[in-house]
Amino acid sequence: MNITKGSLETPPAGFPSDIARSERRTVVRYFVLAFLFTITAINYGDRATLGIARSSISADLGLSPVSMGYIFSAFGWAYVLNQVPGGWLLDRYGSIRVYGGSLLAWSLCTLAIAGTGHVPNSWAFPVLFLLWAGLGLVEAPAFPANSRITSSWFPTAERGLATSIFNSAQYVAVAFFAPLTRISHT
Repeated sequence: MNITKGSLETPPAGFPSDIARSERRTVVRYFVLAFLFTITAINYGDRATLGIARSSISADLGLSPVSMGYIFSAFGWAYVLNQVPGGWLLDRYGSIRVYGGSLLAWSLCTLAIAGTGHVPNSWAFPVLFLLWAGLGLVEAPAFPANSRITSSWFPTAERGLATSIFNSAQYVAVAFFAPLTRISHT
């Protein structure tokens, strides 16, 4: 579509960008949606598990309820602060690079969080605080990326359903991961 001198020109049917766009919107889009659902469930699952494992973590690392509150908050602060920059990065570098980097970084943060039981108790608070803030920072581009990917793979008439499916993953994650975490920490 070209805009020249105030007029709006629609490219002819079969224009290369239209062809490419229609070819991408095949059955593959449902696999893309399943991927977005799974990633969103994991994204929210790690948040759900910390709340359930809080008492075990507090006892193991000698952290007070106030310290745990700050650790929980660190994630949210970083997540909020990186929403807009995360969206800008997606626009500038694309979903594959930014989402891929985000997935790798949040996997590394999650692995590092799992290793905090091996740090001295005096280091537990700053280490967990920084790791949870880092996790919030690198998970922030997830929903903007999901929206961007959905708009690329689904026609306008199907985006509402696709968006509701990947959005539902956040609640599925809590329902699924919460009992598993409870079982593993009893």
